Amino acid sequence: MRRTGVTAVGVAVGGLLLGGCSPAELPLAAVSLDEDGKPVAIVRPCGDDRIGPLHLFSGAGDAGADPGTSWFQTTDARVGRTSFPLFSPPGSLGVRTYGPQRLSTGASYYLDISGGRGWDAYNVSLTFTSEDLAGLQPGQVWADGRAMSRDGFDDLVSDKC
Repeated sequence: MRRTGVTAVGVAVGGLLLGGCSPAELPLAAVSLDEDGKPVAIVRPCGDDRIGPLHLFSGAGDAGADPGTSWFQTTDARVGRTSFPLFSPPGSLGVRTYGPQRLSTGASYYLDISGGRGWDAYNVSLTFTSEDLAGLQPGQVWADGRAMSRDGFDDLVSDKC
């Protein structure tokens, strides 16, 4: 009887350790507009980490007929610190696209990236709208649910890593 109780406690604790934790959500991505007003993704994993896969998806905008925009990575490639046009990710990611690859008025966008260091995994998530980007001043990025300077974003990444 005692042995059964110890076994049951061991199984319960093991289950909590293996399945009870999910990766931390870290604000290690931002979007900005380039000189031509096109959206750019900025990814800043912790230290020398390489993270992936990357996914972008949106809810339909005001147009109604707009099916929404999405792309997802089809390779095992990982990225380090990088920036790239939001709707033209690096070819090494083998991205598959769906819908129009452009910003739509009224749509919400979600950039999701997984990765991390071994057992210390984390997820990177960024949510924004075309209106959020249109409101950016020169030199600002959208990260962690708000507009901030590029230096502010670098400080945010340093604090979270």
